Amino acid sequence: MQDDPEIDWHREQIVKNRELIAELQSGNTAGADVFPETQAEIDRLTAQIEQSELIVAAYEKEHPQD
Repeated sequence: MQDDPEIDWHREQIVKNRELIAELQSGNTAGADVFPETQAEIDRLTAQIEQSELIVAAYEKEHPQD
């Protein structure tokens, strides 16, 4: 069974956004506070990940793997 292309896109976005968050967080090597703009971007990416995870989970619930 092949997955829906939209679900594949969401899975790719989850991986991509997690990588971007890791890059943004690793840029804060001095241990100082994160710039507000950077934190806002991290928050935005986190929200996108959560939304994509919900969409993928709903799809997987409707289409369980045999």
